[in-house]
Amino acid sequence: MNLAGTLLIAPPSIRGNFWQKTVIFLTENHNKGSVGLVLNKASQMSIKEFASQHNVNLDIAGFVHIGGPVNVKALTMLHTAEWKCSNTMQINDQFSISSSPDILTNLAMGNSPKKWRLFVGLCGWTAGQLENEMKGTQPYDHNQSWLTASANKSIVFDHDSQTQWTESIEHSGSEFVQSILA
Repeated sequence: MNLAGTLLIAPPSIRGNFWQKTVIFLTENHNKGSVGLVLNKASQMSIKEFASQHNVNLDIAGFVHIGGPVNVKALTMLHTAEWKCSNTMQINDQFSISSSPDILTNLAMGNSPKKWRLFVGLCGWTAGQLENEMKGTQPYDHNQSWLTASANKSIVFDHDSQTQWTESIEHSGSEFVQSILA
């Protein structure tokens, strides 16, 4: 089963590390491994300041998010699927990611998707690692297995921080109950 476009939600039992209360949007999931972006960890750098460091005048409120501990210099934009640029990968009918060097310039010119979020860094898993983490297969702990939920635009773009984590857990629980009742 391809999990791209799915949310991974850290369970309450994960404490005291980077993954505590994280919500991850999976952008890729295949036989070579998995890739995702942490949705709810904003950096201290504003979008305006980040763009200025790249010689782009971009007066947009908000912060660049920390997508994960891997490839921390890579800039990625998760966005609604109606928009494309020179390096866009569609994830499903709702979401795409772009990593083109001209993302900031496009945004400054008003060429932007309906909803979007900027990230530096990403999360990565080797082949089979994420699936083993989810199952709690040794050496992973079943009590700390990821929760999952389908992604929707509201959870992905309209929430942040702990609110996003709480909403995602509630969404996961609701989907679980619906699957039992179906």
